[in-house]
Amino acid sequence: MFVKSADTVSTSGSTLILPSVSIGNVPQLSVDLLINTLEATRVGIIHSPYLVPISGTSGFDHLPDQRLVPLEVYQTSDTKWTIVQQRSPPLAKHHKDFARELMDFIELGSFSRVIVLTSSDAALRGDAMIDGPQIRSLTVNCEDVLANKLRELSLSSLGSGYVQTTKDSEALPLKHLHAAGVAKPLLKLCQAAKLPVIALVALVFEGDNVHDAINLANATNSLLDIVPTTQKWCPPQSWQWLMAANNAPSEMF
Repeated sequence: MFVKSADTVSTSGSTLILPSVSIGNVPQLSVDLLINTLEATRVGIIHSPYLVPISGTSGFDHLPDQRLVPLEVYQTSDTKWTIVQQRSPPLAKHHKDFARELMDFIELGSFSRVIVLTSSDAALRGDAMIDGPQIRSLTVNCEDVLANKLRELSLSSLGSGYVQTTKDSEALPLKHLHAAGVAKPLLKLCQAAKLPVIALVALVFEGDNVHDAINLANATNSLLDIVPTTQKWCPPQSWQWLMAANNAPSEMF
């Protein structure tokens, strides 16, 4: 259930960017870059019984007093971009339930387009995907402008060497998605509802995934023109704890 921070909050006509908790936490890190760089404001939360409950200190430099919760909704001041940040994974055996909950949010939000960010285990990719771009795409009913942009950016479809726009009745190549979280059931639901959606898939290994996150954020920005290409990403201060070996107490070793 979407709980707005104010009655005036509107998502109609906005582009939704939605991460899927997946291998390396790459999508969430990419969304961190987007929200912190754009200084987007939290306009609500999505209350879900299907997520691991958490609470913590703020994850963003421009919102130092804000407490974080499992599923937050941010928006830029011009309402052009609505960005979801997910802080905890779905409970075991509840991925499909959570996907349906996200689908309700998408349908009620009247978004102009939906962009799903996810990652997939590079160790399980097919031989054809070892070479070439390590960010691929999955599309359902994609508008021609963005389909052409995907081709220009060489963001080939997952499982093939070209951009392939899947229609309502065609099978999505989801067998190539591994450790991708809620992305599979969500994409199936979007296709069944005939909603246009693009998924950007980062093929990654588990480890220090900061570079992968920056690459996915760059690909998202190249596709959508969110920030000027001359502007540098602004990682939040919370990133200093991503690989915290230098900050860990020596007593641990």
